[in-house]
Amino acid sequence: MQRLVLCALTLAALWASACGAGEPGAVGVSTGAADEPAPTLPDPDSSRLYEGNGMVIQEGTGKPELCLGAVLTSLPPQCGGLPIANWDWKDVEGEEQRGETRWGNYSVVGTFDGETFTVRKVGPYEDDSSRFESETDTSPPCPEPEGGWVVPDPAHNMQGDVGGARAYATSQPDYVSSWVDHLEEELEEFSPVVYVPVFTGDAERHETEIRKVWNGPLCVVERDVPTEEELSRIRGEVEAGLPELGLEMLWSDSGGVEQTIRIGVVVDVDGRAQAALDTRYGAGLVRLFPALRPVL
Repeated sequence: MQRLVLCALTLAALWASACGAGEPGAVGVSTGAADEPAPTLPDPDSSRLYEGNGMVIQEGTGKPELCLGAVLTSLPPQCGGLPIANWDWKDVEGEEQRGETRWGNYSVVGTFDGETFTVRKVGPYEDDSSRFESETDTSPPCPEPEGGWVVPDPAHNMQGDVGGARAYATSQPDYVSSWVDHLEEELEEFSPVVYVPVFTGDAERHETEIRKVWNGPLCVVERDVPTEEELSRIRGEVEAGLPELGLEMLWSDSGGVEQTIRIGVVVDVDGRAQAALDTRYGAGLVRLFPALRPVL
């Protein structure tokens, strides 16, 4: 069944790794020419229109800011954002005010020169959070046994009962990820589950050990992908190197069924940073989600 699942790295080092000098454990490293020049990551075109959704906030006579990342839900709210120009509260509706602070959520279109967002058009806020989600297939990748998955103890083969199996799996150095798949979707968490742990090898041994603490449906998977520990290291490496790629991070997470690293950034001009990360780590491992997107 399918469910909706929500070391500093310099630019020169990034490109060198993409040309065959990858460090151990890196995946998807290409083998380009060693003397190939480093990619040029341009500043935003100040004439190009971008669109985005966020909170506009202004404290007293200070400059208004466009907040594209996290917002503290205090009263008034607090956030750090991009300075914005050509903003007039008389042109918008729905703003709130507490003391000398005014704020409101809007959809904006304008230009961005790398520092300041100049507003050209303002509209009602549009919830575009669905673009950060993806249809992820949580079905067990193992072939379903003939006659279906056997549930020997329905009362104790549920989501809350996989703790022992998960504790074993996560303690292993070759652990990648794990999840559960509900056999009766309409019952959700009250349904028996298939436990799906993923390792980089030795699936037979892991299945034997897990069977000591879990007698329910089990699908042990072996994949040639980064382990959870390696993914965490890569995530830290990428986050540390974002300024070298001309990126400002808004948020990040990693893991899940797909074992990806997802990073929200302000803008990725022409997708150059994404392309560089794909070259270094392999397409799909690191995914950028720019808050400002070119108006097509």
